[in-house]
Amino acid sequence: MATSYALLLFCNLTFFAFLASITIGSSFVATDSELVERICNQTAPYYKFCKDVLNSDPRTPGADGATLAYVAFELANRNASSTQDQITLLLSNSTGLLHQHLEQCHLDYATAIVKTFLALTDLDQKTYGRLTYGRLTYFASMTGEQAKDCESAFDGTKSPLANNNNDLYGLSVICVALAKWLNV
Repeated sequence: MATSYALLLFCNLTFFAFLASITIGSSFVATDSELVERICNQTAPYYKFCKDVLNSDPRTPGADGATLAYVAFELANRNASSTQDQITLLLSNSTGLLHQHLEQCHLDYATAIVKTFLALTDLDQKTYGRLTYGRLTYFASMTGEQAKDCESAFDGTKSPLANNNNDLYGLSVICVALAKWLNV
């Protein structure tokens, strides 16, 4: 009899723990999407892009602000690196004015890669404070400026990098929003 009572108590406690884990897990999911929502609300007109980009990464569910910043800076770094590879290919088949514009973009994207790498290094060190978040804001802003500078190099002509530049600029807007949110 005592054994069946202990078994019943154990089963009830196990079931209660299971229900509690489901309830707690669902509240974390709601909070996560609220954080993404709060960040993306600060990125107009890149709101949809922000939600799509952050939610495309498997680290986003359950992520805190620092992890979301890492996701955004890493995506910006990947974008800058792949775009620089694309520019290298375009440079090998270009001449004249197009070649000059692409050379400018190659420099811009090299700078963007460095800035996003420095931001990731700061985030890796996990020594958060106003100085770190100020640096993150600066690195994100500079990354966005590089995308705009590349696009303006094609002033009056069609840029073969317009989508890349727009994406990198959008990622930089997300990075700035996250850096500012972390600095509060």
